[in-house]
Amino acid sequence: MSNFPIKYFRFSGSALGVSAQFTELDGVQGLNHVIPTLGASVLAATGGVAQAGVKNYAYTVDQPRKRTLLSVRQVDTATHGRDLGKRYETEVISDIQDLQVVDKLSISHLHLHFLSTRGAEPDDAVTEVTTKGSCIDGLQMGNVKAQVVLDEEPLLYTGDGEQLSAFYAKQTADYRMNNGWRFALDPASEGKCKCCREHKFSLVREIILSGPESEKQKISVDGYTIHWSGFGRIILGEVHVKGRDRRVALVRLAMGCNAGGPGSAGGGASNGHMSGT
Repeated sequence: MSNFPIKYFRFSGSALGVSAQFTELDGVQGLNHVIPTLGASVLAATGGVAQAGVKNYAYTVDQPRKRTLLSVRQVDTATHGRDLGKRYETEVISDIQDLQVVDKLSISHLHLHFLSTRGAEPDDAVTEVTTKGSCIDGLQMGNVKAQVVLDEEPLLYTGDGEQLSAFYAKQTADYRMNNGWRFALDPASEGKCKCCREHKFSLVREIILSGPESEKQKISVDGYTIHWSGFGRIILGEVHVKGRDRRVALVRLAMGCNAGGPGSAGGGASNGHMSGT
């Protein structure tokens, strides 16, 4: 009898809500305020479902002054791994309501969804990605509002890095002129196999600011990144693709000035494969 088990599909998927770290507050450095990931759903290799939820969370400090560093009304995440006989599905969902960061940045609604599907037959290893829609709504910086327009078409071509490269390669010159800033595709290079190349792009097609001109002067938009004087950088809709692995973060924060540290909200990843491959 063989000691090697029959190959099976190993699911890999996760959905993340909100997390942050603060290493500096009001000029005081070397701090270690760690807000644990709220709503972390990690799928077992055998599939099934992982779910998590958090309501009415707030992280408040007293020093160097009393303030709430982060609060959120509700976080719900879920990751599903389904064996449907002829195909395997991994579904990732992250939903966040009323996020506030250091009493400056607020986002009323974040929603991430994508579904990756792979055939069960050995010669049907192509991964297809679909989505029911994602959003970044109600992003506000002081009295300035940012309308974030998403374009999820490239997400449908993240079965692997080669799919994404082929999608971009077939686009028109007009598309590349208008959307090239959204893509950072790692070209083939000597000594680097295809599966080692990491591609990056953003779901964001446009960011439109509205509000008092005096406050808008402190804010600038560079591609899918918002630079806000007195707060830091807000990076939106990032997608990383390496091999068959896809990772999405609707919001990534690089905070500075009177509150420094990284943060993220609305994340998810999937990369299922057959055992032994």
